[in-house]
Amino acid sequence: MADDEKKGEKPDFVTFTEIAQRVNERGLVSRPITRQGVRYIADHDPNWPTPPGQWIKAGSAWVMLWEPIEKFFSERTARGRGPVTRPAESTSEGSEPEQ
Repeated sequence: MADDEKKGEKPDFVTFTEIAQRVNERGLVSRPITRQGVRYIADHDPNWPTPPGQWIKAGSAWVMLWEPIEKFFSERTARGRGPVTRPAESTSEGSEPEQ
């Protein structure tokens, strides 16, 4: 039995929209994130705490427990949707740097 059930408390389920609102309000992200951004992370980050098979369909939304997601965002070191990929700077000889 989960700790919440033992205490008689109801589990705190959230949608992607609610996740975005909460992480923004609590400062768990370095810049604002939308529900689409949260969904992208859930679909692509292998460390997402709730695999799609554990999501619960509620009407037209997916819900999952807030606690592991809050922990995920509070401990997450990567920010944004993924690694930053920038083109390598050109270091060809004989070219003058732009001023």
